[in-house]
Amino acid sequence: MEMGYKPLRKRKNKTQKQTFSIVMIHNDEAFTSKVDRAFYFSIRNGIEQICIKKKINVFSVPITQLPTTKQQYDGAIIFGNLTQNQHQLIRNNASTNKFAIVGLYNPFPDEYDHISFNTRFAVYKVLDYLIALGHTKIGCLGANEFSVLEDEDSRKKIFTKYMTENNLYRDEWVIFGHKGTQGGYEMAEKLIKLDNLPTALFVANDPTAIGVIQALQDNGIMIPADMSIIGFNGDYTTEYTYPPLTTLKVNTREMGKEAVLCLLEKIKGDRALVKKVEIGTTLIERKSARSIAEQ
Repeated sequence: MEMGYKPLRKRKNKTQKQTFSIVMIHNDEAFTSKVDRAFYFSIRNGIEQICIKKKINVFSVPITQLPTTKQQYDGAIIFGNLTQNQHQLIRNNASTNKFAIVGLYNPFPDEYDHISFNTRFAVYKVLDYLIALGHTKIGCLGANEFSVLEDEDSRKKIFTKYMTENNLYRDEWVIFGHKGTQGGYEMAEKLIKLDNLPTALFVANDPTAIGVIQALQDNGIMIPADMSIIGFNGDYTTEYTYPPLTTLKVNTREMGKEAVLCLLEKIKGDRALVKKVEIGTTLIERKSARSIAEQ
């Protein structure tokens, strides 16, 4: 010690890499079904992949269990579109002030990093595609949307605006109801009772589209011969429907990865300002939509 040397053990400790912990916070229903909640499973997969690569500890906690969670963490990723009260519960009980949101609604845009996608561009991409296939009689089915979403993030409102501006909107062809495959089945049953049916449907999320396909086929409507269907999300389950579903892929796995990278910058102190990241979307062409342009 007199020569200024430090014990070897202390020199090693100083160079050891710090291990961080991240919690995924979500509503209680997020992981109840791999079909109806495939969107959340894909985000979690992206988060877990990058955490393994970066040697970050990661665990999952439903909102209702957050007040009793004893495990400590350096940052939090919030899934989905939660209410103001749910966000306040998180702020009151989280053991961190470093947050990243994966979803469309961010109630604290000056405090939380936000990873999302451009809903308007995505919906317009679907409708442009259907019109290029010759469809002008287009309906829209989907799950009832989160009430605080602004117009630019509401798939129903974006669809309505696009179709109205192109003088193609038919109110009776726009039906929104309960989430999931069962909700899609019920909405399709309402649609087929109409005297005049669209030639194509934009279904605003994939689980709903799976139910719609089943209901139409059960009632003798062939896809895509009688009606074309395009879904939205790009859930992995859609390639196994019959026929395989054409869908607008929201790159949820990449959104999860980006959330971890953003949070890591904040945890390490590499960035003080908040960041909003929009991940691009991709149209996946399969067998559920066809051209009628030459008929």
